[in-house]
Amino acid sequence: MFTKCFLFLRSLKLILAFLVLAGAAHAEIEDLTGDVWSVCGWDGLSSWDDTRLVFTNQIDGEVGVELEGYFDWLSDQGSTGREHFRGTLKSNGDLALQGFSLKGSNNIVNSRYEGRLSANGMTIVDGVWLDGLPGIWAAVRDGGIGSAARLCEQSDQLS
Repeated sequence: MFTKCFLFLRSLKLILAFLVLAGAAHAEIEDLTGDVWSVCGWDGLSSWDDTRLVFTNQIDGEVGVELEGYFDWLSDQGSTGREHFRGTLKSNGDLALQGFSLKGSNNIVNSRYEGRLSANGMTIVDGVWLDGLPGIWAAVRDGGIGSAARLCEQSDQLS
């Protein structure tokens, strides 16, 4: 009886340790709000290297961190507009965004976006957008100075 109780308590301790670690990893997601991110992108026709990304709200959710924000899109072909999105960031860095509203849109559409936040919280890489004319994208938290283009120029941007 003592052995069964000991094994049960040890198992319970391991489960609790796992839950604490999982919660800690979730809690360690850096605050993404308050900064302007420079975005680069390519859809096969246009470069989107003058685009900016802003996260306006971030709260803990059931499956990760719930995000809200917007892209200010600007292509080298003159397409522009603000696209508001909602999304989720998981503790492993997986990012999923869904555009839901356009303001001042000129040749852009609401889209779905996927990407991966770096461990230091400063870049988003391996980004794709899936609707309209699908493309790739990346972003860097640089205050909006436009330094993301280097990410899209690197052949290893998509890992």
